[in-house]
Amino acid sequence: MISSRVFFGALIAFFVISCAQAPAETQAVSQSAASNVEIRLTRGACYGFCPDYTVTINGAGQVNYEGRGHVAVVGARSASIAPADVARLVTRFDDIEFDQLRDSYRAPVSDLPTYTLTLTRNGHSKTILDRGGPGVGLPAAVRELYAEIDRVAGTAQWVLRDGQPVRDPPQP
Repeated sequence: MISSRVFFGALIAFFVISCAQAPAETQAVSQSAASNVEIRLTRGACYGFCPDYTVTINGAGQVNYEGRGHVAVVGARSASIAPADVARLVTRFDDIEFDQLRDSYRAPVSDLPTYTLTLTRNGHSKTILDRGGPGVGLPAAVRELYAEIDRVAGTAQWVLRDGQPVRDPPQP
């Protein structure tokens, strides 16, 4: 009777300890997988006041921004984020099956902004071009991913002025 209690107690302790270590191992594997990646989001100009910039994030967490128009900061800026944040973004790409998406989602309207999103992983790149979004079949999750990339990269510090979109012409 006592030996079965000891056995089951030891078995439960083993499972608890095993489960407690699994997330750390999973996180290490995810961060390792993210180390050889680059995420690039370009938001292009439109005939209105659309912000025009590119943000690039590498697996080490280096963020590079290049503002071109209708942004608070025109020119280059850089910052750093945690590699774990990059790993979470890569997981989002996998969740929406980014590699399976079409290469282009275009509406026949010329004044829409063009968004380009590229994921490069282990030397393989996949790019999608978006001009028209969900109206031309782009999954809404992709637009949500754009917002998540901007949030994680902290682009608001360069794109917005006093928390608001920039409406005046770009200043060099």
